[in-house]
Amino acid sequence: MKRFHRRCISGLLVLTMALSFSMPVMAADESDKEAKEQQIEALEQEKEEQNQALGAMNVDKANTEAEIEALDVQLTSVQEKIDATNAELQKTEEALEQTKKDLETAKEKEKKQYETLKIRIKVMYEKGDTGYLDILFAAKDIASFLNSTEYISKISDYDNNLLQSLQDTRKQIEALEKQLEEEVARIQTLKAELEAQQSELQGLLDEKAAYIQSLNQSIAYTEEYIKEIEQNIADEEQALAEIEEQIRAAAEQAAREQAAREQAEREAAASQQGSSSGSDDSYDSGSSYVPSIPDSKPAYGSWVWPSDTYLLTDTFGYQEWRGGIHNGIDIGASYGDPIYAAASGTVWIAGWSDSAGNWVVINHGGGVLSVYMHASALYVSSGQYVSAGQTIAAVGNTGYSFGAHLHFGIMVGSSGGYDGYWVDPLGYVSP
Repeated sequence: MKRFHRRCISGLLVLTMALSFSMPVMAADESDKEAKEQQIEALEQEKEEQNQALGAMNVDKANTEAEIEALDVQLTSVQEKIDATNAELQKTEEALEQTKKDLETAKEKEKKQYETLKIRIKVMYEKGDTGYLDILFAAKDIASFLNSTEYISKISDYDNNLLQSLQDTRKQIEALEKQLEEEVARIQTLKAELEAQQSELQGLLDEKAAYIQSLNQSIAYTEEYIKEIEQNIADEEQALAEIEEQIRAAAEQAAREQAAREQAEREAAASQQGSSSGSDDSYDSGSSYVPSIPDSKPAYGSWVWPSDTYLLTDTFGYQEWRGGIHNGIDIGASYGDPIYAAASGTVWIAGWSDSAGNWVVINHGGGVLSVYMHASALYVSSGQYVSAGQTIAAVGNTGYSFGAHLHFGIMVGSSGGYDGYWVDPLGYVSP
C-alpha cells in the first residue's frame, strides 16, 4: 500500500511538471511567417510590374516627343511654303492689277485713235470723198471697221498700221490679264491646300502634346505608387523580421522546456523505479506523458505516408533562405490527388484558414496532431473518427500557396489546442 502511494505521488509529480512546462500559444507561427513572405513576394511582383509599366510609358513618351519634333519640322516647312505662296500671290495680284491698268490705258489709246480717225474721215467727207463716211457709219465697232476691205482700200497705210498695232496691244494685254487671273486662282488653290495641311499638322501636334501631358501624369502617379509599394515592402519586411524573431524565441523556449520536461521525466522515472524495485506493474497510459521525437514510427499507432507521391519539395527545420523554421514538409503532387490520414484519430479541424487554405487537423491522442494544408476539397468534418490511410482531402493550391502540393506537419505536446511544438514528420512517416 505504501509502495502504491509512492507510485501515485511520482505520477502526480510527472503530471504537475509536464503541465507546468507546457508551451504557451505562440504569438506567431510558421504559417504567419509564410503569409508575410507571400505578401512581400506579391508586393515585389507588383513593384516589378509597375516598373515595367513605367518603363513602357517612358519609352512611349520618348517616341511621342520624337514624333512631335518631326511634326514641328513638317509644320515649319509648310509655314515656309505658305509664306512663299503668300508672297507669290501678292506679287501676282499686283501684276494683275497693273495689267488691268495697262489694259484700260491701251483701250483708251485705241479709242482716242479711233476718234481721231473719225475726225479725219469727216474732214475728207466735207471735201467731197463720201467713201470713208459710208464705211464709218456701216461699222458696228472699231473691230468691224478695221476688218472692212473697203476701208483697207481707202485708209492710209499709216492709219491702218497704227490701229492694227493698238488692237494687237490690247489683245496681248487681255491675254496677259487672263493668264494672271488663272495664276492667281492656282496660287489661291495652292495656298488653301497648304493651309489645310497646316491645320491637319497642328491638330496632330496638339493631340500629341495632350498625350504627352497625360503620360506625364501617369508617370508621376506610377512613380508615387512605386514609392508606396516600396514603403509597404519595408513595413512588411520589418513585420517579417519581428515574426521570425518571435519564432526563433519560441523555438528556443520550446527546446528549453522540452529539455526540462525530459529531465523531469527522467527524475520521476528514477524516483518511481527506486520506490517500486522488483515490481512488474506497467506505466499508466492514462497519464499526461508527452512523447519525444521518435526514431521510428511511434508505438501508439500505425502511421502511413499521406500521399500517393513521394516527391519532397521542401523539408522540415531551419532554412537560411527563409530565415526561420519550416514547420513541416511539402510533398509535390498533382491537383486533386488524394490526401490520406497519416494515422488513426479524431478530426479536430476541417475548414478554412487564410494562410493554410482548406486544411485538416487530426488529433491522434497523447498530445500529437497531424496537419494537412492547401487542399482543394475536404472529405471529412470536425469530430469525425478516421483510420490510417483513409482519404480525408484532395491536393490543392489554396491559401498562401504557389502550386499544387501538400504541406504535412506534426505537432506534439498539444494540451488540447494548437499549442504544442512542431517536429520533423519524417520521424513518423517515410516515403
